[in-house]
Amino acid sequence: MLLAAVEERLPSTKRRLREAFTSDHRRPVLIPISKLSTNTFYYLDDISAHAFSEAVTECCSYQTGGSLTVSYPFAGEFRAQQHRLQHLAPKFRSIRVLGIDSPNRRLPLGSGVEYQCIDHQRLARYRIALEQERWPVLFIARDTRRSPLAEGPSSLGFFTFDSDIIEDIAEDLDQILHGMAQRMTTFRRLESLHRTTQKITRELESYSRRMELAIARAQRRPDLLTPDRLDRILNQCANKMRELEEIPRRAIRAIERSKH
Repeated sequence: MLLAAVEERLPSTKRRLREAFTSDHRRPVLIPISKLSTNTFYYLDDISAHAFSEAVTECCSYQTGGSLTVSYPFAGEFRAQQHRLQHLAPKFRSIRVLGIDSPNRRLPLGSGVEYQCIDHQRLARYRIALEQERWPVLFIARDTRRSPLAEGPSSLGFFTFDSDIIEDIAEDLDQILHGMAQRMTTFRRLESLHRTTQKITRELESYSRRMELAIARAQRRPDLLTPDRLDRILNQCANKMRELEEIPRRAIRAIERSKH
């Protein structure tokens, strides 16, 4: 349901996303919107990220009584959505809006709608749409541009229905809003783990192809597979396994350092 709602909001030329930290023979891996996977990081442009946020908001409104958190990280964006949120408000127990511009005073926020300004805060780099109660779902993306004029994807993010991840992100969000933390720790931890997983996968695929070629050569010319050459191949395998084991260890150490 969610991906169908996202796809409806995108032109045909925008209905593929690039999977993050992944390549196929050094070429980007593009995935159709309808085949995106949960808990997987993708690169998004502003249009795609906005479509995800709007789709989460709409899908959550089908289950009345929930509690929605939605952010609008661009100037004027919340004011443009304020009237729509007024109509959605009766379907939710509460709506928390995070924005960088003040509400339009001519339009009341509506019952159960709370507005919090995040201008000049780290949260202004994130686009978030989150519901924890009736239909747990989360979309979150971080602006990765070093300059507003930079080309290419503008953000990195994922969506999930995993209640544990949603709870951890919600906790990070509350701590930042109450001045008890400065970073979205869970987002960065998951990003690091996904990056590490993809790196190991690439290394395994590359080494597997090399071993297949070596085996094919040995089958064609078994006389070349001397005991010394076989010993070198086995040592290379052992060294490669030790290298791969070290990759997640480095990632874990980096995560632990980021907590302090």
